[in-house]
Amino acid sequence: MSGEPVYPPRQAMPDDVRARMRSAVREGIAKPRRTARIWYAAAAAVVLVASGVAAATQSLRQQGTEPGPEPAAGGLTLDVGLATSSLDRCWAAVRAAGKTDRVAPREEWVPHFTDVMLDVSVVAATAAGKPMFCETTPSTVTLSDPNAAPAYAPGTRTGLLLQSSTGLIGGVLDPAWPGAGLAFQAEDSGGGDTVEASPLTHQFVSFTWTAPAKTRLSVYEPVGATTTSLPPAPAPLLSAVDRPVPPADRTSPAGHALGECLSGAADAVADAAGYRPGALLEQDGYRVVLGRSGDRSLACTTVPDPRRPGRLKMRVYQDHFELPPEQPRTIPMQPLGGVEDGGDRSNARTPFAGTRLPATAVTVTCDFGAGLTSTTAVVDGTFVVFVPKEVNDPFPQGVRIQARDAHGTVVLDRTL
Repeated sequence: MSGEPVYPPRQAMPDDVRARMRSAVREGIAKPRRTARIWYAAAAAVVLVASGVAAATQSLRQQGTEPGPEPAAGGLTLDVGLATSSLDRCWAAVRAAGKTDRVAPREEWVPHFTDVMLDVSVVAATAAGKPMFCETTPSTVTLSDPNAAPAYAPGTRTGLLLQSSTGLIGGVLDPAWPGAGLAFQAEDSGGGDTVEASPLTHQFVSFTWTAPAKTRLSVYEPVGATTTSLPPAPAPLLSAVDRPVPPADRTSPAGHALGECLSGAADAVADAAGYRPGALLEQDGYRVVLGRSGDRSLACTTVPDPRRPGRLKMRVYQDHFELPPEQPRTIPMQPLGGVEDGGDRSNARTPFAGTRLPATAVTVTCDFGAGLTSTTAVVDGTFVVFVPKEVNDPFPQGVRIQARDAHGTVVLDRTL
């Protein structure tokens, strides 16, 4: 024996695990300091290892195979099937827009890595050797302009090429940097991400989930560098709806509340117009409304903004968990009107929201223990109540819910 440690083979992290980790980082680590108005982003050094991804990609395309995600350059992955279908959609949009003279032919597009989160997919590719990003949602394609110069951060070769309406950003990393940390601030809240880039093209992507017009982006090297602002990305070559989704109701009380909240929030939501309104809760000056679109769910909250008297503050909480469609779950939210909203803890109210209840459910009773229960209506499989003030834990665990249909028959009885 050599005495050298033996490590298990590296495996790709499942998308749902990565989503939960990113969500936890952004919610738990990258919170703003209210007094000093300072916020921090997680940072980590990233080791990049060169590989022959371009040659491998060309070989796979020539063979016509479509395997699942495969290791790409560095710690990135390339889902060839996803890359092919997404790039085909982007090329079709280029043709439909009459912009084929603005980009190299489709056969000269080479994918280098892919990433997916909450039904938003991105392919980092090159078109005749020029870096390019193709983003697809269930209804929309967005393609960066391969002829545009990156919007570099001052004094660096790190810059953006794409900043889409979903909050996705794509850019190129300074070749001298082994990795980078990103920080983003939207209104009075912030977050962060670590990025790694392809050693072949230096491209990177990140899902910020913040509206571009309301977001300030910064970048820094993992070790010992000061934070530098990132200028806005150049305009994309195109952003077009290629698979229209019927717009959801925005005229009912819940529909109006959902539309107003989604449009007023600094958080970005892909295909927001397609979210159907669900349960609506208005109490103590706070408002919570749920929405559903396909297998996706979200909650949008509205509270008075104590820092801007007379104005309201909206925030979106998306369901990040990849669970079977029929499995009920909660959508965790911060207390409303508490320290996160600039208030004090004594006035805070914490929503307890659930989604994906049986279609036949019309009412649900939530048992928080110690004889504390709340009963409310179920709307499109969703419900929301406030956690009773008598419950000491603002994030109670093991809440028992019992849903009944129109005849009073129990259709769901379980702990969330």
